[in-house]
Amino acid sequence: MPGGGCGVRGMSALVGLIADGVPAPSHRPWPRTMATTEQWRRATAALAEGRCSLLSLWAEPKTVHMALREGSDVAVLTLVCPGDTFPSVGAHHAPAIRLERAIGDLYGLVPEGALDTRPWLDHGRWGVAHPLGESRPEPSLTPAAAYPFLPVEGEGLHQIPVGPVHAGIIEPGHFRF
Repeated sequence: MPGGGCGVRGMSALVGLIADGVPAPSHRPWPRTMATTEQWRRATAALAEGRCSLLSLWAEPKTVHMALREGSDVAVLTLVCPGDTFPSVGAHHAPAIRLERAIGDLYGLVPEGALDTRPWLDHGRWGVAHPLGESRPEPSLTPAAAYPFLPVEGEGLHQIPVGPVHAGIIEPGHFRF
């Protein structure tokens, strides 16, 4: 379908997006491209429009990676983050929000325009900030601040705390009905 997918006009699937970038050598089993910020934004727009599926979003020091799928095509985009920032995927595709929060906690990379910047994994008890990135000792282990839960309002609201482990989601939570 012309103009469809994550690619450029006339190309479908991820083929066009990958073709626009600099290929990462010897990457297997799927093609990987060293993306520009513009290519990253185009891929994010394709996700927001439902033309691709997000398989994963992860990081390493100064770099983020995004795996995408369209039909049977799978590709990986890699974006170098020299300023420790990258365009938020979660701002346009909600399933990426928690992955971005984990990237921030573990690597110190900041998703620009993120809708939710609360910590996901690091609640001030590790003794080190960004342990997988450019880690630095935290000055002291102070009691963790109250976690800023998102507000929920409505008539007949019931909140049920579950945890520390719940079989369905493998994490503690507060269910609101």
